[in-house]
Amino acid sequence: MAVKEELRAGAKASRNSTIALIFLAAIKGTVGFYSGSSSLIADAIHTSMDIFTSLAVWVGLKLSLKSSGEHFPYGYYKAENLVALFVSLLIILSGVELVREALSTIRDPAEIEFQGLALGAAVFSVITIYALSQYKFRVGKEIESQALIADATHSYTDVFSSMVVVVAIIGSMLGMPCLDSLGVLVISVVIFKLGISTAKESALTLMDAWLDRDSIETIRESVEHIPGVNRVDDIRLRRSGLVVFGEMQVESAGECDLKRVEVLSAEIEEVVKGEIKNLEHLSVDVKPGKMSELRIAIPVTGLEGLQSKLSRHIGKTPYYIFVDMEDNKLKSWDVVENPAADLERKRGVKTAEFLEEKGVNVIIVKDIGEGPFHKFHDSFIRILGMPDDVDDVQALIEMIPELDVIISPTE
Repeated sequence: MAVKEELRAGAKASRNSTIALIFLAAIKGTVGFYSGSSSLIADAIHTSMDIFTSLAVWVGLKLSLKSSGEHFPYGYYKAENLVALFVSLLIILSGVELVREALSTIRDPAEIEFQGLALGAAVFSVITIYALSQYKFRVGKEIESQALIADATHSYTDVFSSMVVVVAIIGSMLGMPCLDSLGVLVISVVIFKLGISTAKESALTLMDAWLDRDSIETIRESVEHIPGVNRVDDIRLRRSGLVVFGEMQVESAGECDLKRVEVLSAEIEEVVKGEIKNLEHLSVDVKPGKMSELRIAIPVTGLEGLQSKLSRHIGKTPYYIFVDMEDNKLKSWDVVENPAADLERKRGVKTAEFLEEKGVNVIIVKDIGEGPFHKFHDSFIRILGMPDDVDDVQALIEMIPELDVIISPTE
């Protein structure tokens, strides 16, 4: 589901909730007035306050639907987080109100007429508000809306408030009007905990905190497995309403041109989208990796080690010598037979695949066709030009810092 569609679904849920609450408040207020149930009237007033909460969530989600403008280049998505914070404060106030009602009930028990009617209205209120809370919570979780989830939590606390009214009416019917007091005090503690938790999450989100640290490590591991990525230096994510914005700094496996950077950035963004729902934008900064350790492939005609004669061919050459260097100093070398030398077709490409499997990051050649060039290029293998006046490997190694980089096919 697209972000705009999710926002519309959330706004629809808030609108439906507002209509249901208006209907419910009218029923409880009317029955409470005729039955003389002060707790039912108080609950009706409480529900009337909830109407404004649902309206606030609806307004927040509708604001999030607005397109970005000059003063809000990142859109109005955080309006949803502001509303979530507001609703969480109302949840805490609901807990205060429940405590106040409990203490009031202890001091001044209410005498209720039409007790059956009042009890029926209170039970209907419990069922309706519970259904509303589950409806909003389901939609909120589906679209990951903090405001709607907070409003659902608020409605869930109202279920307890309405249950207190049921208990109060039953207690009145049994001649024990103070039965609900202890339960209200316990419930208020739960409500405070829910409100504080929601307020904390909303405030941290508004401050661009990212709370899911596991997702950062999962993204890091996934991106570092992309061919061409040497390591991930930094990942920054922030939630804005339903959407996520991110920044990432990676080090490529060697130098790469702008076109390859663009392709690599797109690959990284696809990987991150697979981990993070509703990723709106990801800025990727690709920095070329420092190649202090080189594994150089050089085509040769024989098995004479560093005295081997150079070959001017990529695919036809019978052997390759692999030279390992660190900080421009020779560490080791090894001569290996080219398994693609006797192939009739695609010798160059198959040779390139063979060298990639061997972990080569530099190759020195005289001429190179399009197939092997693009294979080396896409694998972040640097291609250096072989001079005409050099015959053996030893002399070529001494000239490596002076060799030119080949940036396009030469055949």
